[in-house]
Amino acid sequence: MSPRHRRPTALKEFLFGAPYYPEHWSEKDRELDADRMAAAGMNVVRMAEFAWDLMEPSPGKFDFSLFDQTIEKLGTRGIRTILCTPTAAPPRWLSLRHPDWMRVNRDGQPMVHGSRQHFCTNQPGFGKESVRITRAMAAHFDNNLHVIGWQTDNEFHCHINECYCPACRSAFQSWLKTKYGKIDALNSAWGTAFWAQTYRSFSEIPFPYPDRPTHANPGHQLDFNRFLSDSLTAFQSAQIKVLRKANPSWWISHNGIFDHIDHWKFAEGLDFYGVDVYPGFSFQPGRPEPDPVWSALKHQECRAASGNFVVFEQQGGAGGQRPYLLPTPRPGQMRLWAWQAVAHGADGVLHFRWRTCRFGAEIYWNGILDHDNIPRRRYQEFAAEGGEFRPLGPKLLGTTTLVEVGVLVEQDQDEAHGTMPLGQSGPWDQRKHIFRELQRRHLACGLVNAADSFEGLRILFLPGFVLMDEVLAEKLCAFVKQGGILVASARTATRNRHNGVFSITAPARLDACFGITVEEFGAHDDLRFKLGNTSVASDSYFEILQPVKKGGARVLASWEALADSAPHAAPGQPAFTVQKTGKGKAYYLGTHFGVENTLQVLEAILSQETITPLATAPDSVEVTCREGQGRRLLFLLNHSGGEQKVTKLPAGKNLLTAKATGASVNLPAYGVAVIEVRNR
Repeated sequence: MSPRHRRPTALKEFLFGAPYYPEHWSEKDRELDADRMAAAGMNVVRMAEFAWDLMEPSPGKFDFSLFDQTIEKLGTRGIRTILCTPTAAPPRWLSLRHPDWMRVNRDGQPMVHGSRQHFCTNQPGFGKESVRITRAMAAHFDNNLHVIGWQTDNEFHCHINECYCPACRSAFQSWLKTKYGKIDALNSAWGTAFWAQTYRSFSEIPFPYPDRPTHANPGHQLDFNRFLSDSLTAFQSAQIKVLRKANPSWWISHNGIFDHIDHWKFAEGLDFYGVDVYPGFSFQPGRPEPDPVWSALKHQECRAASGNFVVFEQQGGAGGQRPYLLPTPRPGQMRLWAWQAVAHGADGVLHFRWRTCRFGAEIYWNGILDHDNIPRRRYQEFAAEGGEFRPLGPKLLGTTTLVEVGVLVEQDQDEAHGTMPLGQSGPWDQRKHIFRELQRRHLACGLVNAADSFEGLRILFLPGFVLMDEVLAEKLCAFVKQGGILVASARTATRNRHNGVFSITAPARLDACFGITVEEFGAHDDLRFKLGNTSVASDSYFEILQPVKKGGARVLASWEALADSAPHAAPGQPAFTVQKTGKGKAYYLGTHFGVENTLQVLEAILSQETITPLATAPDSVEVTCREGQGRRLLFLLNHSGGEQKVTKLPAGKNLLTAKATGASVNLPAYGVAVIEVRNR
């Protein structure tokens, strides 16, 4: 099986544009839009995700005239349209008719009309309304040559990702019955003998409310989170079915990487996935720049789910709502962030939004144009991007991001950690630390879903995957035997897929691969381990490892004595090991990857393995590679406000300047270079 994360989109041209809201503007305001868009190099807009009330002002009375006119006007200038199903913001007449369709939060409080995402997607009636409005739009636009694709809804699970309404309870019970068949199987899987939780029928099962009055059953909680994802996927699938039938030539996507969604499964029905990226959310007090790793991981999560993707909303200016205002991007950062998306696999970038709105909850969320409709710096930077993407699109399409070092991701692992975090680092935190260090070393790295093929990967990190099954264990062991390098951290393979602890010693089903067993675990803030001549801080969590008797693992680091010299079980015991298995190696770290230890642990591993960086550059420069169809493209991204030098580059041509490049390149502040490598 070819890796899904290396799958290109089938787009015919690189997409560049912005979300557009003609319903927010008068005809006079819109008068120059098509000309300005075309002059900026736009070839696409996204429309209608919040316009249900305009398209259906009263039940069954449709009016698509504004969008017909807008699509036609833009189309004559070569600007195509992505339409959206408008189900993220149902109209007032629908909420008045069906107040019982509102989402309910965990405190039992129903949502109200006046914002968005207030309807429950598990309400059968709303599901029918979703299909009805989708069918009406699809039928109206099915022959419009200017409509090229669709986005389902908008940012599923952005604001509220749980619902505790009666419809959800009933749907959850039905989901459980389908999964387990018999109630005895559920009782066994969840271990309901604990705290007298045994159920006699599926109809007795409540929601797993947290802290009502104390902690919920972790198996119950994990299944509820899985249900939230599966039921949302079913809601989207009903829309997809309508759109596919109406016009098979349309592509279909969605925008957003949010909680309680198994993105691997959710993306299966889409042609490619999409994501919205606002680097301003990563600003931290005392840090002058946004964190480039934060946005890189947003792209990577999307790419790991479906392969190449589209950014449907890329930050273009300061953005803010009632409680916050994101810092304004500095000159050059808007372009830098767009190219960062491309460097990680984007085949299209739409900057949010065309013009800053004068009313509503997002009046201070900057668009390309300001409130007064006068083009200024942001428009000029935007147009400069368009001038680059238009000629380079054919070079980009068909290439995918090269990944030699993968960091595994699986929604189940994040969900399982959330049910029993113990105050410890979860998979998300650990993969962020690992990815940051891999990027700092300028290796060809990326996130890879556990369900994907491991073909082409040389090193694979398994950060705190508490859940394990036979299929995944065999897949990981085969990767090592065939020559791969596998690196796992504490708590790996400690629970089964029902979120219950294994009866066999950890790492369950992987002990032979790693050549160790976990003899004891616990937490202690001051515990450190000795790695070579270096004393390394651990996460507060620790495990005492024991090499198996025959052909066991080699000990690379041991736990140190406590500073206060008090007795402790860990000092002197193995903390970090490696075993050669088949043609490969398996490393096991008896703590979590964190700020204090990731650099040292990766140094110990990578010093033993031969893997060449893409280039030599300062930490502030990001280096990635896309390849395919006989082309290899290196992306150099300077995330600092000063000039930086990149060296040890292969000879090539900078596609942004059309000039030949040698072994080194100087990047200006927030500068970008895209080097087509010679003699691929």
